[in-house]
Amino acid sequence: MRYWLLALNDDEYSEQQAYEVEAVEPAAALPENAADGDEVALAGPEGVFALGEVVGAAVAYRRRLEAPAPTAETERVYSAANDAEGLGKEAWTPLNPEVWEDLVRTLPIPERRSDWLVTLSLPIEAVDKAEAVRQFWSYIRSLGPKELPTFVAPYGRELEGTSFLLGVEHEQDPEE
Repeated sequence: MRYWLLALNDDEYSEQQAYEVEAVEPAAALPENAADGDEVALAGPEGVFALGEVVGAAVAYRRRLEAPAPTAETERVYSAANDAEGLGKEAWTPLNPEVWEDLVRTLPIPERRSDWLVTLSLPIEAVDKAEAVRQFWSYIRSLGPKELPTFVAPYGRELEGTSFLLGVEHEQDPEE
């Protein structure tokens, strides 16, 4: 078994933060010595955001983190990319077992699953309910998770809610 760090470009990272998917199909071909079952740390500019494993030509998610965790490896990869005019494409980096263990050890401990209330409310002017629903879904599709903040609260404790944009807490102040 081998260990890898897959550094995603900004666009792919944003896409992975926005949607729940079972696997990432990297634009960059797998390294020739990568094999099914190899472990992969998926990273974006802010750090490691998930762990997965190679399955065919994809990386299947095993665990996502609530917030990206900066690591020495991700800082090295992204700082080198910034020196070379940014990470324009995905980059595979092999990791030795000791570095992999250090990386995994620095990640936060996974929390127990709990129920969440996730809402999106939009005022829509329409002739009837059916038209309002159609306009709602058209509006959602046209803007998507990059532009529509979603309100998230622990189930039963709605007053503790916060707004999120692309899976990251976001200020709701209209001045921001």
